Amino acid sequence: NSKGIEIPAKTDQLFPTIALEHLSPVVGVLFVLGLIAAAYSSADSALTSLTTSFCVDFLDFEKKKDANSTKNRRTRTIVHIGFSVLLAFVIIIFNNLNDDSVINEVFKIAGYTYGPLLGLYLFGFFTKRSIEDKLAPVICILSPILCYILSSNSELLLNGYKFGFELLIVNGLFTFLGLWAISKTNEFKEFNY
Repeated sequence: NSKGIEIPAKTDQLFPTIALEHLSPVVGVLFVLGLIAAAYSSADSALTSLTTSFCVDFLDFEKKKDANSTKNRRTRTIVHIGFSVLLAFVIIIFNNLNDDSVINEVFKIAGYTYGPLLGLYLFGFFTKRSIEDKLAPVICILSPILCYILSSNSELLLNGYKFGFELLIVNGLFTFLGLWAISKTNEFKEFNY
């Protein structure tokens, strides 16, 4: 604002706008190339992690005797290309559905996806209670659904209050309370060392 640069409606466009409209052409191109390089680095790391995780956890590459065989290398390549295509589709869909900045949308989605993880972690860390394992996935699916309903109706239910990123905490709390509801006190005694 102090330099007279208007902030775009989609704040994701701020850096390209500054680079291409308010810097010299050479500096602007180098700046955009730096942004692209950073994005590719993150995408490459994510794709490598997804490929490795899928090959090890779902295809049991570690249990196979010849992990570096031609067949396994070919399978890894196909999995990597598959995840690349999937990532491209996710980006296209996200771009078409998104009306906010990407980082805000990522945090909103994280509020729904990481809430159950937070609740599971807190329950395991702070309690000594055991749960009915078969019901845990139900709790972890119900918590985000309840959060969505609460968030959609919060202005009506909570006197005009609208949830933001704190929905993650509420989601974790719902998960924690749900786990508490399906838990029981352990019957074994702890050993003091």
